[in-house]
Amino acid sequence: MGKWKLMACSLLAMLSLAPPALAHPNHGAPPSLAPWQQASAWPDRIITTFETDPTTSFAITWRTDASVTQAVAEIVRATPDARFDLGAIRKTADSEPLDLETIKTAGQELKMTWNAGLTPVTYHSINFEGLEPDTLYAYRVGGGEGKWSEWFHIRTAPKEGPIKFLYVGDAQNGILSHWSRLIRAGYQKMPDARFIIHAGDLVNRGSRDLEWAEWFKAVGFIHGMIPAIPVSGNHEYDSFGVGPAQRRLLSAMWRPQFRLSSIESLPATLRETVYKVAYGPNLDIFVLDTTSEDLAAQAAWLDAALAQSKAKWRIVTMHHPIFSSGQGRDNLSRRNLLLPVFSKHKVDLILQGHDHTYARGTIADTDPQRPERISVGGAEDVAMMFVNSVSGPKQYRFKSSRWDEYAPSGVRLDRFGEGTQFFQTIEINGGQLQYRAYAATGELYDSFDMSKDLTGRKQVTKGPVATLEQRTYGPNFPYRDFRDPE
Repeated sequence: MGKWKLMACSLLAMLSLAPPALAHPNHGAPPSLAPWQQASAWPDRIITTFETDPTTSFAITWRTDASVTQAVAEIVRATPDARFDLGAIRKTADSEPLDLETIKTAGQELKMTWNAGLTPVTYHSINFEGLEPDTLYAYRVGGGEGKWSEWFHIRTAPKEGPIKFLYVGDAQNGILSHWSRLIRAGYQKMPDARFIIHAGDLVNRGSRDLEWAEWFKAVGFIHGMIPAIPVSGNHEYDSFGVGPAQRRLLSAMWRPQFRLSSIESLPATLRETVYKVAYGPNLDIFVLDTTSEDLAAQAAWLDAALAQSKAKWRIVTMHHPIFSSGQGRDNLSRRNLLLPVFSKHKVDLILQGHDHTYARGTIADTDPQRPERISVGGAEDVAMMFVNSVSGPKQYRFKSSRWDEYAPSGVRLDRFGEGTQFFQTIEINGGQLQYRAYAATGELYDSFDMSKDLTGRKQVTKGPVATLEQRTYGPNFPYRDFRDPE
């Protein structure tokens, strides 16, 4: 089933529960269009993702205006030659239209007043397969007649060797004005990252094109070269309907913008928001959609997928944190469903967002069947590590109780922060994992090193000493509303 048809079916299934008149929560008159927002026959918003095996493939998505109904892309192995492009292979893309002002489904129209004045667009995507592992390729994408993007370099995943990647929490607000410096600082710190995890709330209003325009402009060429692993957050959903019939639907822009793996065993509404990335034989990343009401299906899928995983390292990324940092933001139902699955399989690292603070905490490994090990250099046995982080300017205060109420779960808060934009670098090399959290200025805020032996036993030691002292909200970091650009 095509992505456009899948999206329409998902909307149909949910809208069948809503009344004939659907209200969309648009606020105020739409702002004037930015000159770089409107689509043209030239390709824009180019992004790479993973749909199938990253060692032999990568996916690309891009946008044009509606005049381009069919597009192509070219790929060639990158060489030092000035005319490296000779011999490039051309392939036809999958194309799907999207009316940004109106979504038509089930004989009804959902008016998007946020997007007033925008012309219809076409999203194009292709999954290049049959590639060589750990190999540098060059590709470009086409729009209208003779209208090509620049050539991009991208490297396929290795079968062995170190893996480096970035992880960021919510961008959400002040995306172009404030988030751009953070994501670019992350790229400067780790230009050889193999991918970037975005742990939800990439934008504030999932159906508002201006915010996606800012997101793509802020990240610039980076995701043309370094694939994204996007996580859907609550702000990638919008509310439709009124009263008890109100439903939250995934943005109509999500699936056209990101070509991701579709797990056929999951309900249609979860496809391309719940997926797995097997990055080589040593790392499996499991992506969850914690805004969806169908968490039970996700928990069952994750339990089975973790049981089948043979990777040395297993990471789960999702938006809502298991252990919340914010007052009144506890996620009890999600914790009750998912924490037992994490604990059963001793997931190594859980990367989250949502709470607009920084928090990292450990659950120790107290397995009585393991012999006691003498701590060397402050090392301790661990079962799981949890991180909540934020990359955008919208910041919350950490609740005064910290994580005290979660003590019965065995978790301990190791480091927290407020009023600060963060990015995280993670490097995996065999049985070693290095984690570093940085401020946008490049100063080190938090770190740890994790090792795992052949029996699966994990130990954590402190990493380098932070160069940035404890960050609290303080008078210098007042919250302000970044919902609309200035």
